[in-house]
Amino acid sequence: MKKIFFTFLLAINPLWVMAAQVCETLTVTGPPVSPPASWIENGKLTGASVRYVEIIAQQAGVKNVVFKAYSNWADALNAAHLGEVDVIFSAAQSITRARYLNFISPPYASQFLYAIVRKGDKFPLLRYHDLINRKGAAGEQESFGQSTFGLFVESELTLERAPNVSILFDWLLSKKVDYILAYENAAYNEIFTRNLTDKIDIISTFPFHTDTYIAFSKRSNCFIGLERAFSTAITNDRIKNHTYFHLMNKYRDLFNSTH
Repeated sequence: MKKIFFTFLLAINPLWVMAAQVCETLTVTGPPVSPPASWIENGKLTGASVRYVEIIAQQAGVKNVVFKAYSNWADALNAAHLGEVDVIFSAAQSITRARYLNFISPPYASQFLYAIVRKGDKFPLLRYHDLINRKGAAGEQESFGQSTFGLFVESELTLERAPNVSILFDWLLSKKVDYILAYENAAYNEIFTRNLTDKIDIISTFPFHTDTYIAFSKRSNCFIGLERAFSTAITNDRIKNHTYFHLMNKYRDLFNSTH
């Protein structure tokens, strides 16, 4: 009887069976320098987002979650693009990324984006067009979502692109650029670990807020079988447990105590 039932399942939904077979193990990556959400410790990804994705995946029925660390965000995105990993986290939506990523709704987190300048070089930022005619920079392949600001960046600004946030700050301090755009986790990590609080200013009239998602590579066979389970697990957790919020507090304390 069990054999007949399995054959029936295979006949009506072969993709379900394929996903179940392929996705006992899920490969995952994310930003390497974005504490307390994620950072590399002893060659491995750790942080609140890392643990959160592991919890959500386990609730979705995945037995093994394997995290892969890349040296920068651009390489992590490229790995998802090529299908070297099944999942990438902390990803903001964009038209370009939607070509190679399937985003899981709802978003599980959010971050502020800051405009950062050298100390004493603040300028009024009361509207987006105040950035025009100033030389700016951002991370390579960094996205600012499909919001009004994200579309403004794509159509109106020509930003220098750096492979990592450390180089962005180097460019700013050496006066290669007038401002940099950086998300809060990576920005604060750089500011405090390099003791730059007396050398930079964050323009307080900004900021821009963007949602971040767990997303599957379109080359991964796991999306079909796990999309609904991931979405349900994230939705339920946002309503009942607020796990990500608690993990951020935990890993913020951990990172601060060890760095």
